[in-house]
Amino acid sequence: MEFYFTQIGAVLMLSFVTFSLSYSINKSANRYLAILFGVVSVMITLSLLGEYFFEEWFVVDVVNESIKFLIPAFLYLSVYHFVNAPKHFIKKHYVVFVPFIVVTMVLMLLNSTETTLTFLENSYEMLDVVFIIAFIICFVTTFCIVIKMLLRHRKTVLKLHANKQGVTLDWLYRLLLVFPLLLIIYLVFEMSSEENYAVSFSNGVLFIILFYCGFHIVQQREIFDVIPTQQLPEEDESFSKSDLKKEALIDENLALEIANKLDKLMIEEKPFLNKNLSLALLAEKLNTRTHILSFVINTHHNVNFYAYINMFRLAHCKALLKNPKKQHLSMEGVAYEGGFGSKSTFNTLFKKQIGITPIQYKKAENQ
Repeated sequence: MEFYFTQIGAVLMLSFVTFSLSYSINKSANRYLAILFGVVSVMITLSLLGEYFFEEWFVVDVVNESIKFLIPAFLYLSVYHFVNAPKHFIKKHYVVFVPFIVVTMVLMLLNSTETTLTFLENSYEMLDVVFIIAFIICFVTTFCIVIKMLLRHRKTVLKLHANKQGVTLDWLYRLLLVFPLLLIIYLVFEMSSEENYAVSFSNGVLFIILFYCGFHIVQQREIFDVIPTQQLPEEDESFSKSDLKKEALIDENLALEIANKLDKLMIEEKPFLNKNLSLALLAEKLNTRTHILSFVINTHHNVNFYAYINMFRLAHCKALLKNPKKQHLSMEGVAYEGGFGSKSTFNTLFKKQIGITPIQYKKAENQ
């Protein structure tokens, strides 16, 4: 029982921390993620109440059967809002609650009369198998959809940010890969005769995952830090289509003027030294819109925003490595002074572009 209370406390704390972040960072996404953790805490609480305080355990278990269908729904909504940042709840997303509504209605119908209640008690094992299969289908479908969204986001975000740390949602991607493991544990628990061992193992894994979530959730960055006059579209596909239409209307002279201003800004003010520089922040400095600036970078330099900014960062770091007054800096120090968010990103990009590691370059230049 003590472990149940520890789990409930950990999930509630995680839900509270996530919800508190929703006031400042990735607002809608964190709210849905907080609700997801809240649903998990309710399920654990009901499991505790049913096992230790209710004689008719199956009644509480029946309630849990419907509640667990909210997990795929809020998982989808949180991931969708992380990668798209829509301004409002989209009506078509009501469909994610259909499995929960259907299961709830079926269970309410089975509990409506003595006859149906008797049928529920006598056929509970068969219905349990049906609910398990339905949940697996719902979960696997949602899981595939959100993984696809995250993979697409990895490419899209490079158009908006010059530093991937905290905005590529790698922590969420890795976390989602743990869910199949939890599903397997859940199925083993449902079919296992050694329930105590299955429960202990699944509880231990869940506890580790909760702390893993908390560690990464608090390190988030705002993904779509768009200034008020520059609203993002609600779909990545529509973003691409609208971009094409807008780019066709951009005057060549205007694009050339912005390109010249951009080059001058990069040389004189060095905004690339800001590790959290984004397309929106740079567009604000140039008094233009994000899609115009993105178009200018793509057409005049044939690279995306991420590659363009890191090109200047690498040049700055090369100068630091050759500078006699900066020889005391470690590779991590060079990376941070050059605007990179991490030493690993700096090393990877440096070797990819220059052909040798930063340490090898430093030795070669200072022999």
